[in-house]
Amino acid sequence: MEGFLVSDHYHLYPKYLEMIIPQIKGVNVVYVEDIAEGLENAPKALVGLFYGRNVGKQVVMLSQMGEEVMNNKQIILKHYVEGYPNESDMEFKNSIIKLNVPEGSNVVVLMNLYLSCDPYMRSRMKNLEDSYVESFTPGYPITGCGVAKVLKSGDSNFQEGDLVWGMIGWEEYSIVTPAQSFLFKIHDKNVPLSYYTGILAYVGFYEVCSPKKGETVFVSAASGAVGQLVGQFAKMLGCYVVGSAGTKQKVDMLKSKFGFDEAFNYKEEQDLDAVLKRYFSDGIDIYFDNVGGKMFDAVLLNMKLHGRIAMCGMISQYNLKKTEGVHNLLSLIAKRIRMEGFIVSDHYHLYPKYLEMIIPQIKGGNIVYVEDIVEGLENAPNALVGLFYGRNVGKQVVMLEMAEEMMNNKQIILKHYVEGYPKESDMEFKNSIIKLNAPEGSNVVILKNLYLSCDPYMRNRMSKLEGSYIQSFTPGYLITGYGVSKVLKSGDSNFQEGDLVWGMTGWEEYTSIVTTTQSMFKIDHDKDGETVFVSAASGAVGQLVGQFAKMLGCYIVGSAGNKQKVDMLKTKFGFDEAFNYKEEQDLDATLMRYFPDGIDIYFENVGGKMLDAVLVNMKLHGRIAVCGMISQYNLDKTEGVHNLFCLIAKRIRMEGFLVFDYCHLYPKYLEMIIPQIKAGNIVYVEDIAEGLESAPSALVGLFSGLNVGKQVVMISCE
Repeated sequence: MEGFLVSDHYHLYPKYLEMIIPQIKGVNVVYVEDIAEGLENAPKALVGLFYGRNVGKQVVMLSQMGEEVMNNKQIILKHYVEGYPNESDMEFKNSIIKLNVPEGSNVVVLMNLYLSCDPYMRSRMKNLEDSYVESFTPGYPITGCGVAKVLKSGDSNFQEGDLVWGMIGWEEYSIVTPAQSFLFKIHDKNVPLSYYTGILAYVGFYEVCSPKKGETVFVSAASGAVGQLVGQFAKMLGCYVVGSAGTKQKVDMLKSKFGFDEAFNYKEEQDLDAVLKRYFSDGIDIYFDNVGGKMFDAVLLNMKLHGRIAMCGMISQYNLKKTEGVHNLLSLIAKRIRMEGFIVSDHYHLYPKYLEMIIPQIKGGNIVYVEDIVEGLENAPNALVGLFYGRNVGKQVVMLEMAEEMMNNKQIILKHYVEGYPKESDMEFKNSIIKLNAPEGSNVVILKNLYLSCDPYMRNRMSKLEGSYIQSFTPGYLITGYGVSKVLKSGDSNFQEGDLVWGMTGWEEYTSIVTTTQSMFKIDHDKDGETVFVSAASGAVGQLVGQFAKMLGCYIVGSAGNKQKVDMLKTKFGFDEAFNYKEEQDLDATLMRYFPDGIDIYFENVGGKMLDAVLVNMKLHGRIAVCGMISQYNLDKTEGVHNLFCLIAKRIRMEGFLVFDYCHLYPKYLEMIIPQIKAGNIVYVEDIAEGLESAPSALVGLFSGLNVGKQVVMISCE
């Protein structure tokens, strides 16, 4: 008679598999299992073993191999927000998530590591319509840019263990589609992971502003995530850079850490125009706008000729029920300023180019970056809200997990030593926390337990044993036994992430063991089929713009101030549609009627309320040629334009221009226009007043809309 223990014969395992697997596949060997689902049912399954309740091998299934059920902490938006957001507008919630990749799908399962707190997220807390981004949905997780690790992948471009960045949920785990989440693989892990969100600064400065050495650059909100990089990019190029911030600490940091030439605290300045004149006596070439509002109005007065404004954000306006009006937009024309809004997702194709530039600079210490990092998902609402009060110093980041991943871990504990038949009450179902880290240089393996085996010998281990072949379980501690698991992390070269293994494991969800083995001809570049709107369209410029657009095959609508002019636009100049703006109570609704899909090109001659309505109705990447703002010329104070945030949301290019900058194009213009006039393809209407004494009346009538066509004074006919 011979007794034996399985542990004495593990060397025979390969031989056993060589025999058993062909037999199972050939159905020569069958096996019956009695499977209990869920760790909480493990005590009952084990106890039942000793009462003969099981039929076949008693197994506890914690998680199916293709479907892992996990606790998932989330930050939920409770309701749409008005005014400044509060932490109470968000909710910290525990939920359940199945970390499975359906067969044939291309979803990717992510464990989120870093979350980026960004000003634009405030807009998504509103009930938005026709915006460049969708509103968050109350009752569901907030989403934003972040860095994550791939746990499972149905997309061949992403493998388990890859570090990625893109749009992810404010939660511990996210299941995403790479295309919808703009997912990018992180190749160089030797730089701080949050640098990977810096492409916004790169695109805005290099692609939108087209900077040149020696130019003057002003950055608002300069100590923030984007501003600090823009300033350093400008210094690398040899520019003179000034930044604004909201505290002395931030101002000092701009100069001492980021190398700005000058910086100021805007909260301490009563006259922003005077401040900017002090720092930019000859004017500003480039303005990187993160703020909007009064700062933007002051900057417009201080821009140089042909200055460029990158519209990245307007954080001062995000929490207002009605945005502040901007009054100095005439400067766009007078100074021929180009102002362009942009969204980072349009420029992801530049990501490799950005990394090629930024990584060597970071490694060489030429670029520094300050982050304000808070730890733990539960602190994310406070971090996001603080952004709008200027509490952050540097880029605001929420770190969920990194080297040490903290997880909830369900366990089965032995309460006390057992006498007689074991009972479920001898065991306890408990929630604990586990750090899923494999220390560098160790042979620790982190397991996700899938199946636990209930075996008779385990009864002995519930007693206080002395001199036994196995050790007793320890009351107050975990029960252990044979099981099947999946490797999550490994410090042992014999085991790789994703391997399925069996052996002694804990009766818990996770076990850590130590192994022994993206004019019109010049500015707008209109394309065949585009939609074009011209204000003051019957005037000297508008009538020609409309006809040029029709020659190119565009759909063209014009506005004018009386019925005669409206009729002339359609019958004489060939406009597709035209309307009398004086008869329209709601210009926004009017433009939506004529442009249900939006406006590609707006030729601006009017300004004011018309411009505000047009901004709302522009298409993505629309272009606005600012030729004039006749509605504003006679006002003591120009009307405020409130919808400039659309420049950012819709990535609109808005550029002022003056004709004498383009006199060199006059021969080219005549070469085009004279044959068209002679062929009758272009017509021109003039309103001619005779005699110099009539000139004042003609000029004054221009501002009252009395002219029909180009207003001309004929002094002498020779």
